[in-house]
Amino acid sequence: MTWRDWYPEGSTVFIGGEQYMLRHNGHDLGVDLYRGDQRVMTIAPEYVPVIASGVRYPAS
Repeated sequence: MTWRDWYPEGSTVFIGGEQYMLRHNGHDLGVDLYRGDQRVMTIAPEYVPVIASGVRYPAS
């Protein structure tokens, strides 16, 4: 299993009372967090559980 399996594209990430849509970075650097169409930040996948209060996975 890779980090892409743990954090599927389209997941919602909750950080500090805000929510962001997760997309995989095209350069394989990690995950991009978006608010609407604007990329807010790119983080390494191992930091998701450190800074996020929760992750909601997309409906299958």
